[in-house]
Amino acid sequence: MTNEHAGSVAAVTSRELGSGQKVFGRYTLVKVLGRGGMGIVWLARDEELGRDVALKFLPDLMIQDRAAFDQLKHETKRCLELTHPHIVRIHDFIHDERSGGISMEYIDGETLSNLRSEKERKVFEPDEIAAWISQLCDALDYAHNHAKIIHCDLKPANLMVNQRGDLKISDFGIARSLGDSVSRLTLDQGRSGTLVYMSPQQLNGERCTHLDDIYSLGASIYELLTIKPPFYSGNIDRQICERVAPSMTERRKELDIEPALVPQPWEDAVAACLAKDPSRRPQSAVEVAQRLQLSSGQARATTTFSKTLKRKPLFIAGIGESERREGKRLFC
Repeated sequence: MTNEHAGSVAAVTSRELGSGQKVFGRYTLVKVLGRGGMGIVWLARDEELGRDVALKFLPDLMIQDRAAFDQLKHETKRCLELTHPHIVRIHDFIHDERSGGISMEYIDGETLSNLRSEKERKVFEPDEIAAWISQLCDALDYAHNHAKIIHCDLKPANLMVNQRGDLKISDFGIARSLGDSVSRLTLDQGRSGTLVYMSPQQLNGERCTHLDDIYSLGASIYELLTIKPPFYSGNIDRQICERVAPSMTERRKELDIEPALVPQPWEDAVAACLAKDPSRRPQSAVEVAQRLQLSSGQARATTTFSKTLKRKPLFIAGIGESERREGKRLFC
């Protein structure tokens, strides 16, 4: 395998890898699942525990920088504490003298971003995603208040639905750590996350807090119901300074989406999440769920989506939706 598809931001591992090869003393590689500027992900078999895993190989850039390597190792070890049914599990941080990697739970499913794009009108209705948003809020509350870990790159492409119809958040803690390290090593400072879902504070390079996740939660819901996130023009100054995004009902009318009307509790809750001032946002994911009038432990989403998933390609924890096809030039 060569580096011809590696991103220009950070080279992928130069280690020669191939199907059937055993790495780190216990993992047998099966096939490449995706690749990007922050690593290559393989489907692998953990021979010691007898399970399939998603194995992300870190880019050489990080392996060669001890400070970046140690920081990521520390943050990944912290993420081992995240044991929640709606968060993709991190199994281990592994390395040898040649390379390093992260072993993660393998998810057979789809991202919400892809499920939305497959819908006839390219949008969900609130009742279709209510169960998933309830699960998402429950997982965020656990991560923020019990594990004290922030995602910092929450978006529909990191929200997966498995074959049972349950939502799982991928890349918890990893996206931020990898993004911060690669940004530092490539002198692209300050922004670990995907711009259109980032709060003004993140865009300004401030330290990430749980209220940045709340903003990204609102931006993600907005996109799922209206096709695009609230500020999507690519104008960062506007995203930071513009006071109020169009309501979701207004956006749906602009795009001729019927029915246009979004329930008022959803409008109010999402608008609050998108407040420029963090103190004016809901102060917890539980509060967001309450404002959306979601019940705790809301029933699983309809089986229609579970049946649809079985006909779709697989999506794997630890790689974004757009990374799933081998051979593309991809960037994390």
